[in-house]
Amino acid sequence: MRKFLILLSFVLLSLVSFSQENLFGRAYLLYTAESDGTELVWNNEPIKCDILVQIEGQKVTIYSKETQIYRIVSLEENDVNTSKYKAVNTNGVKCYLYIGRYGEFDDIAITIEFSDLGWTYVVSEDY
Repeated sequence: MRKFLILLSFVLLSLVSFSQENLFGRAYLLYTAESDGTELVWNNEPIKCDILVQIEGQKVTIYSKETQIYRIVSLEENDVNTSKYKAVNTNGVKCYLYIGRYGEFDDIAITIEFSDLGWTYVVSEDY
């Protein structure tokens, strides 16, 4: 599990590696948010889900009911536990993509934020 997180961090934080290796994980929780007019308000009750997530180089693909593809444009902020990226979806709409640790476990959180909506997938390594 630690090897997965180290490899994931290396691939995403370097932003110069165009590795042929794909990393897969399984999202098991989904948090959603909507804008109240000034900021996003997050729902504290997660929804259980079973969604495949693929990370390859500078692209994150989420295989939910509709496939979501986010391409990383640039690194905005880098924290010890979370990195914030500017990204675009397949329609060219700009968003922020956060990737970081989730809680005390080896799971990761992948958050997508638009100005009016947001969602977080809690992902564990796919065995």
